[in-house]
Amino acid sequence: MSSGAATLGILALEEVRLCHAFFEDWFAGRTDPAALDARLQAFSDEFLRVAPDGSLVTCGDLRRFLERRHDEETGTGFSIHIENEAIVWESADAALVSYVERQSSRGFSSRRLSTALFIASPHTPGGVQWRHLQETMIPSPQTAGEPARPNP
Repeated sequence: MSSGAATLGILALEEVRLCHAFFEDWFAGRTDPAALDARLQAFSDEFLRVAPDGSLVTCGDLRRFLERRHDEETGTGFSIHIENEAIVWESADAALVSYVERQSSRGFSSRRLSTALFIASPHTPGGVQWRHLQETMIPSPQTAGEPARPNP
């Protein structure tokens, strides 16, 4: 890469921010349902998410989940914030990043530590695709050490 080009890790972290901004708008009903196809181009067909409860979520599962939940959080104050972003490892064709996702809705809040593997994808707008995601709930003081109600 040239000295002015973004590294794959930087592209991956930008995709994390863009994706979660989309999810926040999607669940709050601020995004047109037609935008879902374009957003899901950022996910590999082989994408696999290990949810906080240990269940496995494929790209097809993610699509069905999002279709069911469009505008479900309208008027609830739903928000998603990404913090503590880091590039764990990167090469010319893949990057591993970590971040903490903080969600708030209906008086509940939760935090999860996420580690995501991205692969280079020159045919997608962001230049990367989600390939694997592992999420672990972080206990919250508001729930006496137990994880808050997760948003799958």
